[in-house]
Amino acid sequence: MSAEGPLAGRFDRRIADVVAVVFTLVILLYSASGPISEFVRWVIEATSPGFDALSRRDQRVFLREHWLGASYRSFEQSVLLPTGLIIGLPIVLSFVISLLVLPVRDSLRWTNRVLAVLAVVAFSSWIANIFASDAGMLPTVRPLDYLMFTVATLITLYLTYRLFGGFIVAFCLFWVLYFFVKGLLPGWTGILAGSEATIAQNLRQMVLQFWAQTGGMFGQPIQVVTGNVLIFIVFGAVLMASGAGDLLMKIANRLTGGLTGGAAHAAVASSALFGTLSGAAISNVVSTGVMTIPVIKRSGFRPAFAGAGEAAASTGGQIMPPVMGVVAFFVAGQIGLEYRYIVVAAIVPAVFYYLGTFLAVYFEARRLGIGALPDTARPKLTRREWVQCLVFVAPLGTLSYFLFAQPSVPKAGFYGFVVALAASAILFSDFRSRARIWAAFVEAGRMSASIVVIVTAIGLIVGLIQTSGFAGRLSLLLAQVADGPLPVVLMVVALGAIVLGMGLPPGATYFIIVIALSSGIDAVGIPPLTLHLFVVVFAMMSTVTPPVALAAFAAAPIAGADPIRTGFQAARIAFAGFLIPFVFAYHPAVLYKLQVIFEWFGEERVVSRAMIDIGTVGWFDLAWIIAAFTLAMWLIASAFAGYDRARLSAPERILRGALGCLALLPQLAIAMPAALAGLAVIVAGLVLSRRAQAVPH
Repeated sequence: MSAEGPLAGRFDRRIADVVAVVFTLVILLYSASGPISEFVRWVIEATSPGFDALSRRDQRVFLREHWLGASYRSFEQSVLLPTGLIIGLPIVLSFVISLLVLPVRDSLRWTNRVLAVLAVVAFSSWIANIFASDAGMLPTVRPLDYLMFTVATLITLYLTYRLFGGFIVAFCLFWVLYFFVKGLLPGWTGILAGSEATIAQNLRQMVLQFWAQTGGMFGQPIQVVTGNVLIFIVFGAVLMASGAGDLLMKIANRLTGGLTGGAAHAAVASSALFGTLSGAAISNVVSTGVMTIPVIKRSGFRPAFAGAGEAAASTGGQIMPPVMGVVAFFVAGQIGLEYRYIVVAAIVPAVFYYLGTFLAVYFEARRLGIGALPDTARPKLTRREWVQCLVFVAPLGTLSYFLFAQPSVPKAGFYGFVVALAASAILFSDFRSRARIWAAFVEAGRMSASIVVIVTAIGLIVGLIQTSGFAGRLSLLLAQVADGPLPVVLMVVALGAIVLGMGLPPGATYFIIVIALSSGIDAVGIPPLTLHLFVVVFAMMSTVTPPVALAAFAAAPIAGADPIRTGFQAARIAFAGFLIPFVFAYHPAVLYKLQVIFEWFGEERVVSRAMIDIGTVGWFDLAWIIAAFTLAMWLIASAFAGYDRARLSAPERILRGALGCLALLPQLAIAMPAALAGLAVIVAGLVLSRRAQAVPH
């Protein structure tokens, strides 16, 4: 290997680091636009005597004509508001970062640089097109656009393949091919057969929709991510770089180490805590799994179960408030509901998910005879570490306040970041260095770049499905299916989400299913928020559903276990996730009763077509389903483990599983007797176990 190879690689990484920091600063700038505007107004008011005496109209004129207001308005119009920059700049920076750090042989490193330059040229061309459209020019297709669109698409697919594997690229290529041949398909292909058009006409339509306008790669997925999501990536990266991750692990071990199977519970707890900061399942597995999985194995759990426990726990982070996964922001954009309502709706389902995960681990630990962690393995928090816990409380409190009291997602993320940065610098002395802060910004930029790449590919898939007309035909078919019994419709949707999610990210799965449901949502008979979250949870569960369980596959190498076996174990541990969507579909109090907290803040009752009237659900409804779900998961988890106080026979396991499922039915005439019978079974098992222990051997 030549000396130039490693030097060239380091040079590329340094350039990528600089670009990553610039990307992080761009994210912060766009999320700070609201606070900056408020600050400019405050400065003008504070330095302008008699401002309060002016009428509102004169105040607006004065703010616009003041030198500071005029300067900020010019900056806002030229930098903060143009669509081309809001969408295009993050894409350009993300592709440059991703290409420069892409592993490649030293002799081929020049190809990464060439691709980075081509990406800059191609996407800059799109930015110029959108600037022209904003200036009043009608969208049109020029000869150069065909070339630029092709280059941008090929680079997107190449990067997606290198970073996320071949399945999603193959899926995208299928829809590209379908776009051109849909008119040639015979009638017996059903909804696949589309309108006839020449290849030239199809190509022109594709370029016009996806390049001359904000469609395809530049459609709603990337718009949601650049507008709302990236600031939360920066927020989480700063907290993790401060050393808060190690503190999280200590807290989790201290809280749960005393329980039966304490090591595995600590993994679940730490992943749940990480989920409040990051909604990405695989990154949660990688970041926490390297610490938790070896500890779980050493405590006596089998390798496959150790990896599965971490995968199942990390998967739940995608519905863990307040920073849920990217898909939650997609839901808010699709149904026209503020993100804070999505967060509140997810509170009880998230609690249910981790309750089920804890119980699955608990009964497995009982079965294997694994007790609590010894006291020496449960590190005590020092007084200083208790104080350092403010690094979570202060930023998350700030984030929650601005999400609920002043609903602006970018503003909430920005103020949360500011408090996180300040708290990290105050509470962690090691963080008070330019090198640590630089590293935090680099990590934030790189994480954001990978998200932008995959979302750009998702946008291309979504655009192809919509523009080809397939979405409309599928919607008609699904609307016909929706006329059937609700359980059948929900099963079809659940199956579709799981099957698609085996090879696609949750965001892509969500969009495809929702597009298919677009004209059939009203016919399904449940509120849009319920249906969309139903899809979200099953898209999430696909990451632990064999045969392609991506979160389990990420955990298996760390555990030294077979990926398929780890996937099946993860699906068993996360079984609550398969029940939760059906529970909130038939028990609306799970999603909607807590929305009353906005009335406690002095707001009027939430009224939206996307939600039910929250006055139709009571506290008894919520209390009942919480009690019923807890009992049901106790029965089902013990049935899966085959153990409670003692080993369970096959008939006992079947009985427990059946009673647990029946207790979740919406008909109280069936659910309540089943719950009472299930409770009797548990009590009987406890009594028999104690009697057996009292008999001398």
